[in-house]
Amino acid sequence: MAGRPRFLCGVVEGFYGRPWSMEQRKLLFQWLERWGLNCYMYAPKDELKHRLLWREPYTEHEAACMRSLIEAAHGQGVEFVFAISAGQDMVFSSAGDRLLLQQKLRQGHVRGSLPFFSLLPRDPSSPCPCPQVAAMGCHSFALLFDDIDPCMCQADRDVFPSLAQAQASVANEVYRELGQPSVFLFCPTEYCSSLCSPSPSQSCYLLTLGQELLPGIGVIWTGPKVVSQELSATMLEEVEGVLQRRPVIWDNLYANDYDCRRVFLGPYTGRAHGLVPRLRGLLLNPNCELQANFIPIHTLSSWFQSELRSCAHADHTGMEAAAALGDSQGSQEGSYSPQEALELALLDWVAEINQQALEPGGRTSGHPSISLKGGTRLQSGTAGEQEVTPDPQPHNPLPSGADQHGPEPCGMAPGEGRRKVTSEPEKDGGSRISAGGQQSPTGDGDQLPMGNRESCEPSSALPSAAGSAQSAGTPVATETLHSSGPAMRCSNGANASQNLPLPTRDARTGDGSPPQPPSSTQPEASRADVPQTPPGPEACTSPGPPAPLTDGAGASPGPPAPPTSEEAGSSPMALLTLEEAGSGPLVPLTPKEARSSPTAPVTPEEARSSPMTLLTPEEAGSVPTALLTLEEARSSPTAPLTLGEVRMLVELFYLPYHHGPQAQHLLEHFRWLRANSLSVAVPATATDASRGTQWRGRAQSFQLLCAQICRLHSHFVSSAGRALLYDLHPYLWDIRNMLLAASAFILWLDGHLLCDPDPKVTWGSCFGWCQSIAAPILLGGDAEPWTHRGGLFGELQALLPVGNSCDLFYHPPPLFPSSQLYLLRPLLPPDKGELYRMCRESLDCDPKVADVLAAHPDLLGDRLLGSFLSLSPEYTFVLEDEGGPCGYAAGALCAEGFLRQRDSNWLPAVRQKYPQDLSAGGPALGQDALEEALLFFHAELPAVPLPVLRRFPSLVQLGTAPRVLDVGASRSLAICLLSALRANGSRGVFCQVSATDRQQLSFYGKLGFVALPVALGSSPSAQLLGRLL
Repeated sequence: MAGRPRFLCGVVEGFYGRPWSMEQRKLLFQWLERWGLNCYMYAPKDELKHRLLWREPYTEHEAACMRSLIEAAHGQGVEFVFAISAGQDMVFSSAGDRLLLQQKLRQGHVRGSLPFFSLLPRDPSSPCPCPQVAAMGCHSFALLFDDIDPCMCQADRDVFPSLAQAQASVANEVYRELGQPSVFLFCPTEYCSSLCSPSPSQSCYLLTLGQELLPGIGVIWTGPKVVSQELSATMLEEVEGVLQRRPVIWDNLYANDYDCRRVFLGPYTGRAHGLVPRLRGLLLNPNCELQANFIPIHTLSSWFQSELRSCAHADHTGMEAAAALGDSQGSQEGSYSPQEALELALLDWVAEINQQALEPGGRTSGHPSISLKGGTRLQSGTAGEQEVTPDPQPHNPLPSGADQHGPEPCGMAPGEGRRKVTSEPEKDGGSRISAGGQQSPTGDGDQLPMGNRESCEPSSALPSAAGSAQSAGTPVATETLHSSGPAMRCSNGANASQNLPLPTRDARTGDGSPPQPPSSTQPEASRADVPQTPPGPEACTSPGPPAPLTDGAGASPGPPAPPTSEEAGSSPMALLTLEEAGSGPLVPLTPKEARSSPTAPVTPEEARSSPMTLLTPEEAGSVPTALLTLEEARSSPTAPLTLGEVRMLVELFYLPYHHGPQAQHLLEHFRWLRANSLSVAVPATATDASRGTQWRGRAQSFQLLCAQICRLHSHFVSSAGRALLYDLHPYLWDIRNMLLAASAFILWLDGHLLCDPDPKVTWGSCFGWCQSIAAPILLGGDAEPWTHRGGLFGELQALLPVGNSCDLFYHPPPLFPSSQLYLLRPLLPPDKGELYRMCRESLDCDPKVADVLAAHPDLLGDRLLGSFLSLSPEYTFVLEDEGGPCGYAAGALCAEGFLRQRDSNWLPAVRQKYPQDLSAGGPALGQDALEEALLFFHAELPAVPLPVLRRFPSLVQLGTAPRVLDVGASRSLAICLLSALRANGSRGVFCQVSATDRQQLSFYGKLGFVALPVALGSSPSAQLLGRLL
């Protein structure tokens, strides 16, 4: 092995998207040095002068920044490789382009600046006599021709017989001009097996490169695919034969620039034992978010050190045999184990996370605390988990004074202080299959120019919250609505919906207190993304401060018993009387009765035998699966993240082809519950009783896992350092929002899913979404990971009945994360009073109006929710925070029948309850809302056109308290209701809002609702909005 170049192992910054800042790169160099890695390649695709404007020289300021970066790398013992990507528009036959490329690499000075890279002498024995290059210190380069059009222009076709010869000619010339540096890498256009035609061994392009490139030029390769699940010695042997040299692996295992809903935190895996002898180097192209790469780089180091140990203990003649046995990873004693490497990396990462949080300015200030009813403050953690205290000196895998450059692969033993990774190989248990990454806040004054990249949000993504308080035009459907026949068993003659917006106080101040500082709240511009209830004409509609996020508690809901017409007429405002509730499963039962009703509230001890209940915060603290006990929460409101919590975070965002264990359990529970949901459908059958018990047990496990993840989100926001928080919060926020909706939907399925045995009945075969819309997408064996977008988030989305409606699920994360916990669940009987109180408190009014409301406290609640709670309680969901219910989503499956029953039974009783002459006695703040409610009760309501009812057969209404500013929680509320309606056969929903209410129009518009081109008789100010499911 004498004379063999040092093996390069480290990181390539080669992703699309926002490049790292200079400070982030310097932190990366510290990581590389600490873990015994030796190389960094500068190749950010969206740095303008690296790719798009490669001909442009660096300015004096840019050159100074680059000089500082190179010096920082060398100071940490890291080889700095400067790469340039000129292939997009380079004319290979142009002498001018060739000269510009050479000048960019060797000189590049402008406006009197010092030379950036000076020309190296042609004599390789004199490596760097030029003073500018000595000061700069860069002597390693790379020329990249990846991701370009393989077709040459006419001028090049006249000179070169093939693209390979054109590229090899340019590479050889530049290599010679730079003095044949020891590290000069070349990335071909066919850089993986899947891009070769027909195969690597038969590719004319690769064969030509192997023959034409000078021997000292290294060739980059990514493996069988762009993102290779596995790398084997057999595959590398084939590539080495074609290229006539050992390749340098550009490993895209952790690259997440192709899917803005995914990030990868799992251990380095899938790389066979004994690869190093077949390679010249291996560079990891990691996540776009630097803080997400701690475990990937740490475990890469463990793999590399394991490989070095194997080479050090193999003699020259036995090395080939060792490599041949290396295709089965972990088969030999002392070989690399991904799971063991992960355990070591987790310990170091927990210490690093908590150390960063303790540094000045490391933690985001002003995170809201999580207080529950009764004054209890809840903070997430892991009950019984041993906390890892911050360690200013995280575990160093190498001994003091060890060679940080990495020894010769087979000529020198690594440092003995290195921890050995020797365990059984990790078994693949993940499922193949997401989240817009938000760059951590760093100073960009030293950043090189970056190009504008198209957003990775899909075309259906919702607009940003910024500026959403302005009027948002709702798209209007121009198609004429025709009756398509009766879609549901409902009679005709329905009247207009009463779905009007809920009145609110000034959104900026809530209850009159001054607005909170931005450091503890979300930006004001997010108000229009939450279904706030509109204020009166005098109130301001400006956006206000943000609100907390969360996980409340309550009892398990059961299927409500809708009242009969007679009951609705005699008591339109009550869900059920106490006597009537005796036969309904929603009423809390005694402990003895609860044992026979798995959907009734139970004690923590009974939770295991009746797992369908929602646990209260107090109970959650005593359940073994809770993340932190209440006692720990009281003493440590901002306790450091525990090892268990960080492990859960990693397992939620594992690897591109595998889920972590907890994410896999989450998906397995959800899939099973969906597939077997008919066992808890109505009407129930005797044969379903045993399966119903099993279903509720799995539902409880799913619910508890969802609650743990919601608490993890809250604790992460409270405890993580600023840089880590802004890198990973968007992904965790996405998952939390999805699980709020999924958990509530699973609770709703128990006793609310319709199961009509007669397929000819209107609701027959209503559960078709199980086989069609939410059918899992199975990837082929050779599919790239971007074939199924979204990762865990995408798979959970596909399991919901409305999973095909992508516009419901995409929204930018909040600028200021909040640690508030929310609980989303079906309606419970005690919720009525709390929801009515929310309606009253949301109205900003004068004392005269307040006196009227004090005498009639249910008036606003009856106007907004009364008919839904009386006639359709089974389609009502409640959003709850530490202050109680703070939002609702109400619906009616068959709007036609609902409106008819409302007009004939419910409204007559309400008219007797509220005289028409109720008034504040003159103009007053809040008087308009009072008069509108009375007009609704006593006026003849216009009928909804039949074409609307045929195309959009269900009615919905959403509202939240002013304190709820988290658009994620509000969207989860909407998704849950729409999922319930879709699961029971609805193919479209509509709502009614005021045509002048810009906030409501904006919110519904971003949920995919469009303005319907129909008029509501004598109500020109009312606007019908609809969307298909």
